[in-house]
Amino acid sequence: MRSVFFQNPLEYQIQTDREEWNQGDSIQGRLRVRNMSGNSVPSIQSSLVLAYGVRKEIKSGDAEAWKIQSEIMPISGANLDPQGEINTEWELKLNDDCPITDKSASLFLLFGGDKVMEEGGRIDLRVELHPILQSFLQTFTTQFKFLEKHRKSKEDHTEVKLVPPESKEFPNLEQILCMLKIHEEQLESVFQFKMKGFSRDGENMKVVKKKREFEIQMTPEEYLLPGDFPNRQLFREKISEALDIARQRVF
Repeated sequence: MRSVFFQNPLEYQIQTDREEWNQGDSIQGRLRVRNMSGNSVPSIQSSLVLAYGVRKEIKSGDAEAWKIQSEIMPISGANLDPQGEINTEWELKLNDDCPITDKSASLFLLFGGDKVMEEGGRIDLRVELHPILQSFLQTFTTQFKFLEKHRKSKEDHTEVKLVPPESKEFPNLEQILCMLKIHEEQLESVFQFKMKGFSRDGENMKVVKKKREFEIQMTPEEYLLPGDFPNRQLFREKISEALDIARQRVF
């Protein structure tokens, strides 16, 4: 991806090596600063900030709308001759539990001078779940036939809404909210089951709703096979154990 920002007399151009990333990846690219004037520009400062923003909030232009993840200064104190330019390479590391991109918010690259929070260019990054978490979710959809309805980035995890297949296996289950993250290399998943059943109230039957919760934690030694392949068999076993809650016919 490429984006250009002009702040007289300097033109800032940023380019990334890819257009999509996963949690835990490194973002690499190049930054070019060009002096568009006929005069020298001394002591140039150029910042690059990885920040999270809700799209509705960042439209205001308020620097407080951004949540900074990391920041580097690829160019500091350089002098530019008339019509001259500086090119430099840069790299930023995404955390394993960084926010993913969803409909309402995203990670952005902010670039420009030393006040990129208030005035600067930006690139909207597309960040997906960590590959291990993607494999974990695929077990739901392929082995247990659940349908994924949405993925949302929350404060410290990713929320995934799953609805069960139309079968007699899960008679009381309406949906599962799955809170996922990899933190300090440990896979952490919390399942919130939304259940519905019937209860007798005197001579009448009424609908009763309950929420139940189940937590799964796995270390890299458990969720990775030799060669760093995901341990899909363990995923099936762990998810099946969690789903026993929804298989219960006595509500």
